[in-house]
Amino acid sequence: MSQLTGYRLTAISIGIFALNAIAINPATAGEIVAIIDRTTPKPGLGLDIGLQPIIAQKPTNARIAIQQGTTANVKQPLGLGVTARVGTLGIGVDVAKSFTSQLNGRLGFNFGNINLNRTDSGINYDAQLNLSSVQLFGDYYPFSSSSFRLTGGLVAQNNRFSVTSKPSGNSTYTIDGTQFSSNDVGTLTGEYKYGNSIAPYLGIGIGKPTNEGLGFNADLGVMFTGSPKVSLNASNPTFNNDPTTRTLLDNQVRQTENDLKGFSVYPVLSVGLSYGF
Repeated sequence: MSQLTGYRLTAISIGIFALNAIAINPATAGEIVAIIDRTTPKPGLGLDIGLQPIIAQKPTNARIAIQQGTTANVKQPLGLGVTARVGTLGIGVDVAKSFTSQLNGRLGFNFGNINLNRTDSGINYDAQLNLSSVQLFGDYYPFSSSSFRLTGGLVAQNNRFSVTSKPSGNSTYTIDGTQFSSNDVGTLTGEYKYGNSIAPYLGIGIGKPTNEGLGFNADLGVMFTGSPKVSLNASNPTFNNDPTTRTLLDNQVRQTENDLKGFSVYPVLSVGLSYGF
């Protein structure tokens, strides 16, 4: 048997031992080879001839295991997002949660006041739109490569107009076709409240607030509020409570409600910034 053959048989025997050592510590086999190879009588014909395939393969497998472990330890996104926005529902904040890659849920609230002037059934008013609502939406993303979304849900809303009358230029009011002095009436105050306290919502939008980092979001849709219900009262209690003039005020209310019958949906437009975790 040649000396080289003897080296190889010895290398194979030690290789078996090295494989067992690798199961405990991948670096052990390499150390064994380095120690024994230094004692090899002929340079270039050491034990690495037989063990080189073993040493080359096992650390590679060990590195794969380490890489897999590293990947498993990478922090996964929480699938949560917070959005601050402004729009026709007021100033709003909501929290979003991702359920699947195509479905998010959103829970938020809105508030604010808007001052404006309006004329209803011949009476001029200073009006304030008081906005207050809570919304629960579901967002569906039909295209995996796009942040375009279809949105549906419900809005628990208490949005209402508070109105205060302004008499005409000659300091009179025309109530149900009858003219009265502002001294007889006092001030007319009223409230317009939307009929549906729980309003369905349908819309579209862009943005996925559950994506990590900062993002832009926008919504466009309609809230089915129902036609407004109106109340109207005179500050002069005699005028307000007298059966005859009270009937005129109630008739005025019905006229105003009839004028507003077409306003059974409320437009929703909002833009905002989100941050996802």
